[in-house]
Amino acid sequence: MTGNDTNTAGATPDTRHRSPGLVLLGIAALLVAGWGLAGGPDLPPAADLGWIAVAGGLVIGLILIVTGTRSSRH
Repeated sequence: MTGNDTNTAGATPDTRHRSPGLVLLGIAALLVAGWGLAGGPDLPPAADLGWIAVAGGLVIGLILIVTGTRSSRH
């Protein structure tokens, strides 16, 4: 073996870093579960759902653009 062995099997994971994507997915899962437990309230009309999807796509796109332009230096 060389001195450059990078095997980290015994290393403890870094618990300080939280993934924002996983946090958002967890919150979304809790919201869907609550919606189901509430008896599944009526959804808006299909025409409104299309505009909601478009608005959601725009928001996600803007977030991706803004976070992509941010410098990775701290």
